[in-house]
Amino acid sequence: MKLLRSSALLACAVMLPLLCQSAAGAELSAKITVSPQKTVREISPMIYGVNFGVDTEKVSAKSMRLGGNRMTGYNWENNGSNAGSDYKNMSDMYMIQDLPEEIKFEPGAAALGLSDTAQKNDIPYTLLTLQMAGYVVSNRTGSVKEENAAPSEYWQPVVNRKGSEFSLTPDKTDGYVYTDEYMNYLFEKVGKSDSDTGFDAYALDNEPALWSGTHSLLHPEKVTCSELIERSVDLASTVKDMDANAEVFGPSLYGYYAYLRLQDAPDWEDMTKENDKYRWFIDCYLDKMSSAEQTSGQRLLDVLDIHYYTEAKGECGERSCDHYDNDGCIKARLDSVRSLYDPDYKENSWITDTGAEFFPLLPNIQQSIDTFYPETKLAFTEYDFGGGDHISGGVAQADTLGIFAEYGVYFASIWSFDNNEYQLAAINMFTNYDGEGSGFGDTLTESSSDLPEYVSAYSAARSSDSDSFTVIVTNRSIHEQTLADIAIDSEKQYGSAEVYSLYGDTPEIHKKQTIENISGNAFSYTLPPLSVTEFVITVQPGIGILPMIIIIAAAVVVIAAAVVLIAVKKHKGNSKSGDKA
Repeated sequence: MKLLRSSALLACAVMLPLLCQSAAGAELSAKITVSPQKTVREISPMIYGVNFGVDTEKVSAKSMRLGGNRMTGYNWENNGSNAGSDYKNMSDMYMIQDLPEEIKFEPGAAALGLSDTAQKNDIPYTLLTLQMAGYVVSNRTGSVKEENAAPSEYWQPVVNRKGSEFSLTPDKTDGYVYTDEYMNYLFEKVGKSDSDTGFDAYALDNEPALWSGTHSLLHPEKVTCSELIERSVDLASTVKDMDANAEVFGPSLYGYYAYLRLQDAPDWEDMTKENDKYRWFIDCYLDKMSSAEQTSGQRLLDVLDIHYYTEAKGECGERSCDHYDNDGCIKARLDSVRSLYDPDYKENSWITDTGAEFFPLLPNIQQSIDTFYPETKLAFTEYDFGGGDHISGGVAQADTLGIFAEYGVYFASIWSFDNNEYQLAAINMFTNYDGEGSGFGDTLTESSSDLPEYVSAYSAARSSDSDSFTVIVTNRSIHEQTLADIAIDSEKQYGSAEVYSLYGDTPEIHKKQTIENISGNAFSYTLPPLSVTEFVITVQPGIGILPMIIIIAAAVVVIAAAVVLIAVKKHKGNSKSGDKA
């Protein structure tokens, strides 16, 4: 059954065939309205980020984070790290194995590798994870056994402040690793946050709610709320004392149960008794960090740092599966993004089974920020909706970035390394759709779709070019083409649109065509099923000043000539009348 609206049919009758572009083959129809002059908010370019290790040849990223489980036990002095439960509690040189030879044997090589990669790939914002769990690996390598849990010769205490003169050649025999000396060393190598090569921000370790499981030999006891906050304040103070302009990210919560109760921290109930206004641990953390600012006289937390991996299950009952021949599984992935923002959506997951009290996630987090620590920014330093080797993953990723822009997320770095081509292509739709560095825009503007179940639209203006704007449209229909009737609500008249699209069996971004002669600020385009389409819409070329002067002058001449001609005719008529008399 065709659902084409009469307006679309009329458009096909009166507009160029190019504008209607195989509209007869579409089975769904969506009306999209965009208002390029109605600003919603500035878009942070740091939402187009990746984690260190992603193939930067395939993506034009705007931010990069060095984090993950390996960074908790990383020793900058000898570059050793520990895999924890990810792989046999192995201590080795994994963090530096793929670095350039001129870097890999220097102290702090992992951090230097982040800076080097960012510079080579024009990535303007970098986030480095610091160590906060109490110990880092020593120079002993191999699989660490339970009897060698910290404290032992397999570990060294990490201390935030050295209390004596810094050295650019760290003493590997003094039994300690110092954070402020580490930062000073990095300043000498790459500069502070206000330099082109220095780190813009520092994260307060990685996923502390899981330390007792992931790093049971480094931090065997479950972290408490009080311990995490105390460690956060101390490390954040160290960062700010060393580099006042650097941003601090914390507390790197791994997922929903960490947001809720800090993974059942032993003192969580005591915290809620202390302040019954705390809905979840996020409230508690923000409130305590705000109080620490009042005491210290400087802001200690700039960015609330969380991780989010979808728990939504497909029709098969698995989370984020790769059953691409199952429409129910594909739809589950596409819909899972809605847990970020849609109060009417209930995903099939353990979170929903236990109440999903804080879904949708983004409005609830913003409520916490507004209540307990206003002006704190938000980051998803790890996230993944899966499907990186399928177009459904690309569509979900594009919707995620659009939602991040709508809700003012400050920083986001996807955690996806293998078979992620479609996700990286979706990022490129926002940062480099034409292969020449052209991006979505820096200011979000108003847009809407009357078929939100299938079609979403995100539009942006460009401060560098007031004559054009962009619209990214996702089509979540799995099999049907969808006719998009696009109406531009503007006093400006727009004349053409370049079209770029991500769809089908290849992660390549296709330049489809240029739509010419847009009439009445409206045009139609048929979206492929499961696709991300970007329209770069440009104003109707105006008439320049010189041509306008020429036209006016010509008009004056024509009018003057007409006046003269009329006068001559009138004179001749009068003359003939006189002769007859």
